[in-house]
Amino acid sequence: MRKPVQVSIYVDEGCWAGVAILIKELLVIAGTLHSRNFDLDASALFQITLAGPSEAAVRSFTGTMITPDQAIRNSGPPPQVIVIPPYYFFDAQAVPVRANFRRWLVRAYERGAILLGFDGGVRVLAASGLLDGHEVTGNLSDQKAFAQHYSPVRFSPHVPLVTDGRIVTATGTAPSMDACAYLVNHFYGEAAAHKFSRYTNPVRRPVYERTELIDVVLKNHADHRIRQAQEFIERHFNQDISVEDAARRAAMSLRNFTRRFHTAVGMTALNYISHCRVEHAKKMLELRGGPVLQVALECGFNNEASFRRAFHQICEQTPMQYRKASMMKKKPSATP
Repeated sequence: MRKPVQVSIYVDEGCWAGVAILIKELLVIAGTLHSRNFDLDASALFQITLAGPSEAAVRSFTGTMITPDQAIRNSGPPPQVIVIPPYYFFDAQAVPVRANFRRWLVRAYERGAILLGFDGGVRVLAASGLLDGHEVTGNLSDQKAFAQHYSPVRFSPHVPLVTDGRIVTATGTAPSMDACAYLVNHFYGEAAAHKFSRYTNPVRRPVYERTELIDVVLKNHADHRIRQAQEFIERHFNQDISVEDAARRAAMSLRNFTRRFHTAVGMTALNYISHCRVEHAKKMLELRGGPVLQVALECGFNNEASFRRAFHQICEQTPMQYRKASMMKKKPSATP
């Protein structure tokens, strides 16, 4: 039987205790859902530890005392995942980080760990220097701090969930759940992630979150730069973007990017752009009426004809046929 993935949730003075516990319980729930077994030890997909600067209790933002399971260690096997919960900072000053905390982070990351940062916790990660050159999200109020102290980090606070290689950041409650779903998918596959998402976040999500989860199966590859390009496409598909734009985002030549994208994803980058646009269009057709041309333009197509061709190629039906079929599914069945 596969050993559970080792996860450390770092708790320190001023952290949001509720979110730290929420993340722990979400990852525990992933195991019980996957195995349909309420024996927490037997069903565990993740072995979660609260790690602190020492084993002494720390005071959370609201005054709740949290006792770490263990102190961070710079010896022995590092965790496979490190989670930094939210913190609230009153100003835009640089965040001081403990030297042993930074060594612990760097050592784990160099050995392949995934780093998850939530809201203000992203500033803690940024202070370690490990986010330099990466794109992240976080609190909109932290824009000034990132501009002043962490300028090498590409800060995109309007995006709820960003995965850039082994750096995963989220802002808000629902994206935090999706970040956990990303972990489940990364280590245990799409089926386990889908089951987890249906249980923990069943409410219809905005398109930006739904696209992230729809396309997660197409990210089961090891090419981090191509995943970065995929995430760029997913955020900008409704704009006038091109394959060249995505190649530049991945800092690759067009020829090399085209080859590596097809090898990693199994389709061309141009088809991937169409895929994202059509997925968006399907939800728009399900949720509202109106002209097909309007749907086409809002999804990033230049005209209705190109939209119809792409839609039929992917869905094997026209947009109107898809809308009619979705409306029929919504109609309550007649009772005898």
